[in-house]
Amino acid sequence: MKKITSLTLVAIVAFGLACGGPGKSDEDKSLSYYTLAHEYLQQNRPQKAIPLYKKAIKARVNFAQAYHEIAVCYQQIGDDVKAIDYYEGAIVYNARDVDAYQSIGNIYFVQNNYDKALNWYERGAEVDFLYPRTYNNIATIYYLRGDFVNARKYYGQAIAVDPTYPRAYYGLGLLAFIQGDTAEAEAKFLDAIRVGSMPEAIYMLGTLYYVSGDYIQAEAWFNRYLEKEPNGQWADKVRDTLVMIEQKKQGN
Repeated sequence: MKKITSLTLVAIVAFGLACGGPGKSDEDKSLSYYTLAHEYLQQNRPQKAIPLYKKAIKARVNFAQAYHEIAVCYQQIGDDVKAIDYYEGAIVYNARDVDAYQSIGNIYFVQNNYDKALNWYERGAEVDFLYPRTYNNIATIYYLRGDFVNARKYYGQAIAVDPTYPRAYYGLGLLAFIQGDTAEAEAKFLDAIRVGSMPEAIYMLGTLYYVSGDYIQAEAWFNRYLEKEPNGQWADKVRDTLVMIEQKKQGN
């Protein structure tokens, strides 16, 4: 009988693993592919993960989580069409995957297709009516459309299902600020900071006090913003405003 060398044995083992292993069921193979794909996803390597997710789905057609995660991969590489297709696949096999509804809505939101985004957010709310992010996203669309009545309604609904959800308080603060109700705006921004320490709310409090002429409070909140977000979205604007505050203080 021909002797099997160690190199040949390694090749045989590697081939067996590539084929899913001896005696493995389709479900076992699917889980093996999924586990490795998931590791690549966590390593932010979507291109490596995608073919493995496809193999996992091929071995188990109703693998809802694999559909969801391959959709995330496609979204990461900017292929929104395939991302939506696979999110919809996730919903087919798990109709209560509220994050899939959210993600499709978010894709359309970024595309400024607010009608489709709203449709998917509303469908998500039907699946899970205790999901504050859904109501917050719906409120944001109404806010951007200038429909402040509905925006206020849905921000309030987000808080009703989760009183610790900071973005809804922040949204209500923005509405009050735009409508000139500084007392309400102050209260809601403070609420957002209380439950979530939101840098955006800290910035808006500084802005509110600056516009109101309370430069001491404005300076304090702007400095607090820079402590949290030294390279944040409004950091340069805050530094410029602090210079103007100092000039105003010296002028007085």
